Amino acid sequence: MARRANTRLPIETNPGQHLALALAAHLARTELVPDPLAGHDTRQIVDILNCVGWALARVAPLYVHEAQGAEPRELMPAELEGAAVLQSATVVLLKDGRKLSRVTIKRADLRQAVAILKSIGVGQIAGRPKSPPAPPAIAASDTLAGRVTELEALLQPPYAAGPLETANRLVMSIARDAADGRIANRAMQLISALHDSRSDVPLPGGVPLALARLRLALEETCQTHVQQR
Repeated sequence: MARRANTRLPIETNPGQHLALALAAHLARTELVPDPLAGHDTRQIVDILNCVGWALARVAPLYVHEAQGAEPRELMPAELEGAAVLQSATVVLLKDGRKLSRVTIKRADLRQAVAILKSIGVGQIAGRPKSPPAPPAIAASDTLAGRVTELEALLQPPYAAGPLETANRLVMSIARDAADGRIANRAMQLISALHDSRSDVPLPGGVPLALARLRLALEETCQTHVQQR
């Protein structure tokens, strides 16, 4: 009797290979969404893929293929601030109006992103671009500033498991509650660095750099709000 073909493409193979964001979102969906084969209609599947694609963009590097045969270029965090993932994760719409249709993610980065999103829950950040505005900016920033100060006290090397878990929950609350996209983006980068700090080969700069960038984004945002009053 012939064996049934396995149509699921393993995330673990060929870690340096680039995958289209739409395919990556599909693979991640099978890992992150309960009952991914449940009876969703077409609109629901499109929304889920867009949300998963957007979540991947928050925690993993994305690349754009700008010319046939050229090396893919990594999209910088500043380019992705305020971006949206559309059309079943086949299009990334930048805030300046550009539509990128040849966006990819590396398999190795996808594997790590899925692990991060499993730990924090994709549902907590999926759909965030459509969330209502936060309460008055200054009050919200004061609250976030207190959380960042608490993070700075917690994240003193060497990193123990208990403080790391507390820090992870705290920074996730910052990413969820921040009204400004820059703060949310820096918080998600810190979550990625926290996850990476448990590996044998942490990223250069790691947690201290990500935490410093989060503090800077918060201070710049607070200063902007003060100038606008």
